[in-house]
Amino acid sequence: MSGERLAGWFGGGLVALGVGLAIGIANAPAASAAPGNSSDSASTHRGAASSARGAQTTARRAPAARVSQAVATRSAQTPQQAAGVARAARPQVESRAAASTSPARNPLDAIVMLKGWQLALPPQLVFFVKQVVGSATFTDDTKYDLHNVDQYDWNKLTGISFTLLHPDDNAIMVAWRYNVDTQMFEIGPYYNMDFARIMPTDDEIISVPVDGKFTFNVDYQGITLRYGDTVVYKPLPAGLHPNQLSAFRINSWFGGTSNAPKTIWYYMQLKPWWLTL
Repeated sequence: MSGERLAGWFGGGLVALGVGLAIGIANAPAASAAPGNSSDSASTHRGAASSARGAQTTARRAPAARVSQAVATRSAQTPQQAAGVARAARPQVESRAAASTSPARNPLDAIVMLKGWQLALPPQLVFFVKQVVGSATFTDDTKYDLHNVDQYDWNKLTGISFTLLHPDDNAIMVAWRYNVDTQMFEIGPYYNMDFARIMPTDDEIISVPVDGKFTFNVDYQGITLRYGDTVVYKPLPAGLHPNQLSAFRINSWFGGTSNAPKTIWYYMQLKPWWLTL
């Protein structure tokens, strides 16, 4: 826009503003000095006051009417409608709760058993240990189904053995398996003594859900397992004699007699080996 056109617009605006002010000033005195007798004026004033009071009464009553209408509308809702709203909101609350309780997983804690294998990776072998302490978490990737009686065999999570060439001769171990019926993992204390298997009894088995974190402590006195408020302790059998000179930490192992039917993952955190010597 050119400077001349801008000046024209600005000047026109000022003229319009001045004309409006002049009209307002001219009309104001005429309205206040309008002719009429005293009775007409009084009637007029009384009518205006009555109208004003009526408007105020209407203004005061309007909110109450709206509140009553809102209450009536809410009262007309059926219990089924309210329940439907609650059900619609529940999945969002549950999904947020699940997300908040989902455990953080460190890739360095991952233990993997490859399909068709029994030995787990990475190696966890450490010599001269007196104790194995840590925690573990099973996930959906830990579930398996052998479709035979080997499903009830116990896998070896960790522990201590005293015979290198025959780890199943004398050993203290944490055992685990997946129960396809309950869809829960089961953990329990497990011993080898003179090649005999001393497996967990029914009252020594703890059920652990997916993503449930449990702890363990294996030492020369026995095995302690804990999940939540459930604790199981089983002392060493009378004939098992620990020997630190030949002691080593057992590597994770699938089975039992069957190999892993699929690649299996879980997470385990172990106390640093130099603190277990």
